[in-house]
Amino acid sequence: MPTSRWAAGLLACLLLGCAHQGVAAPAEPAAPRAPARDRATTPEENLVAFARVYGYVRFFHPTDASQQADWQRLAVAGVQEVHDAPTLDVLAQRLDALFRPLAPSLQLWVDGEPPPPLPVAPTRRDGLVYWQYQGFPGSWVSLHRAPYVKARVHPDEAWRRRFAESPSPDARVEVQLAPSLHLRLPVVLSAEQAERAARAPTPALDPSLDLQRDHHVLAVRQAAVIEAWNVLRHFYPYQQELALDWDAMLVSSLRDAEDDGDVASFRDTLRGLLEPLHDGHGYVGHRRHAPDAALPVRIELVEGHAVVTGTHDPDRFAIGDVITEIDGRPAIDRIEQIAARLSGTPQWRQFRAAAWEVPRAALGDEIELVLERDGQQHRMKAQAERGNVPIPPRPPPLHAFEDGVRYVDLTRVTEQELEAEIPLLAAAPGVVFDMRGYPTENDVIIDHLLDEPEDTLWMHVPRFVEPDGRVVAWHDIGWHRRPAAPHIEAPVAFLTSAEAISYAESVLSYVEAHELGTLVGTPTAGANGDIVRFDTLGGFYLVWSGMRVTRHDGSPFHHQGVRPHVEVHPTLAGLRAGRDEVLEAGLDVVRRPAATMAARGQGQHGKKPRAAARSRASTP
Repeated sequence: MPTSRWAAGLLACLLLGCAHQGVAAPAEPAAPRAPARDRATTPEENLVAFARVYGYVRFFHPTDASQQADWQRLAVAGVQEVHDAPTLDVLAQRLDALFRPLAPSLQLWVDGEPPPPLPVAPTRRDGLVYWQYQGFPGSWVSLHRAPYVKARVHPDEAWRRRFAESPSPDARVEVQLAPSLHLRLPVVLSAEQAERAARAPTPALDPSLDLQRDHHVLAVRQAAVIEAWNVLRHFYPYQQELALDWDAMLVSSLRDAEDDGDVASFRDTLRGLLEPLHDGHGYVGHRRHAPDAALPVRIELVEGHAVVTGTHDPDRFAIGDVITEIDGRPAIDRIEQIAARLSGTPQWRQFRAAAWEVPRAALGDEIELVLERDGQQHRMKAQAERGNVPIPPRPPPLHAFEDGVRYVDLTRVTEQELEAEIPLLAAAPGVVFDMRGYPTENDVIIDHLLDEPEDTLWMHVPRFVEPDGRVVAWHDIGWHRRPAAPHIEAPVAFLTSAEAISYAESVLSYVEAHELGTLVGTPTAGANGDIVRFDTLGGFYLVWSGMRVTRHDGSPFHHQGVRPHVEVHPTLAGLRAGRDEVLEAGLDVVRRPAATMAARGQGQHGKKPRAAARSRASTP
C-alpha cells in the first residue's frame, strides 16, 4: 500500500540519514469548494461590492500606496473590470486583483468557507498608522478656509496628527459586500505593514478616454456615483439627524446613471444622492456646462401661483403678473418638477426652483412666457441676459422713514456703510433689519444688540477615524460675541424668508437665541454650516454642508431653520398694489411694541423696549 511504502521510506531516512534526497510529506486534502462561489451575480451586485471596497481602502486603509493611488482612474477601471463578473468567485478574484496591490492585508471569503485568521494587530510600540479626518476637506471654494482637514498619522510624522482621538490598534472593517461575500480590512497598520504596499500601480484604461470630459461613457458616470456616494456615506455630518438608506441611495443612482445621455440628466442622477440629505446647501454643478444667464424676471410661488416678484424689464413684466406657462409647459408643473429634485426644506426647494432655477438659461436663449394680467393673457418672449435674477422692490439699503424709524437691508449694505450707520441706528426709535436673502459680511450688528457676552458652541465639525459615518468626537466652534457700543436699545425687527440660508441663519439664530428682536416673515431655509465642494469625474462637482449646526440650546437646526415670531406671507393683491407686506408688518412691530404685547395678553413687566416685541405671534 502507498502508506506502507511512505512509512518504510521514512524509517530508512531516519536510520540512514537524508542528506540531499528529501521525502515529501503527504499533501493536505483540498478544502471543498464552497457552492456560494459558483452563484451567479448581477452587474448591480458587482458594482455595489466594488463601491464598498473602494471607499474603505481609499479613505481608511493607510498604506503608502493607498495615499499615492490615482483613485479616479481606479474607480473607472474598477467599474469596467467588475461589471460583468459572472459569478461570486470571479467577482472576488477581480476585487482582489484591483485592491491587493494597495491593501495586502485585505481578506475576502464566501459563505461556506472558514473566515481567514484575523490579521495581526499592530502594537503602539510598533508605531501606528491611520487616517484622521476633521470634516471632509474637499476642493477650495472661497478665501475663507473652512476647518476641514485630514491627516495620515505616521510615527515618523507625528506632527501631522490633528486631534487626540485615535482608533483602537485592532480596529477593522468587517462587512458583507454582497450576499455571501465578506470583507475584512484593518484601518490601523504598523509602519512596517503600511510600507508593504509602497507603490500604487496605474490602472489600465483606454488612452483615448478623458475622465473629465467623457461623461457619455457609462463607466465614467457610474464611477462618479461611486466616488461621490462614498464621500457622503463616510463623512456627511448630519447622519444622526437623518434616517438614511445608504445602500438604496447607491443602487438607485447606479441604475439612474445607465441611461443618462447628457449633462442635465446625469446632473439629476447625482442630485439623487443629495436629495435624501434634506440639505439646502446641496448642489450639483458642471465645470463647463452651466447656464450663464437669466431671464429678466424673478418668479416666486404666491398663493399657489407662479408670480413675478422682481423684474429688470418693468415695461413688459410687471410685479404681480401670474406666469401660467414657461416654454409651452405649465409653470407650476415645471417648478414642482425641479423642486422635487432639489435637497432641503420644502420652503427652500420651492423658492430655489422658482426664483433661481427656472429663470436660468444660456446667454441669448429666448423663452416664451404666458402671463395673466388684469384678466388678460399675454404671450411674451424673454431673452436670457447676463446678470443676477432681479430682487423684489425694496427701499434703499439704508433708509429713514418720516417718523425716524430706520431700515437696513443687510443683504445689500456694505460692512463699511453699516459701521457708519450704527450711531444713527442707536438713536432711532426703532430699526427694521431686512434679512430676506444672503447678507454681506455684517454680523457686527449682533454686538450692538447683545446685552452680555456669549460663548455658545453651536457649530460642530465631526471627527472620524473609522468609516461609515462613525463620529469619534466633535470639534465645537462658536463666534464668541461681545457687546459693543453704541448699544441699540430701541425695538428691533428682523425680516426673514426662505431665501435666508447659511450665514443669514447664523445671524438670525443669534436673534432667536438671545431675543435680539422680533422675527417677521416666513421660515428660513434650514441649512447651515460651511460647505464642502467635491469634484468628481466627468466634470461634475457636488456641494453640501460640511459641519453640523445646532440651535444655541443644542437642539437640532438642520431641515428646520429659524421660524418667525410674526408669520407674514406676501399676497397677490399686495404685490399688485406695490406693497411690501412683510416690511409693513416689521414696521408695525417696532412702532407699536406695547400694542403688540397687549394683543397677546402680556405686559412688559420691566422689559426694555427692544425686548417688548419678541414673543412668538401670528398675524391674523
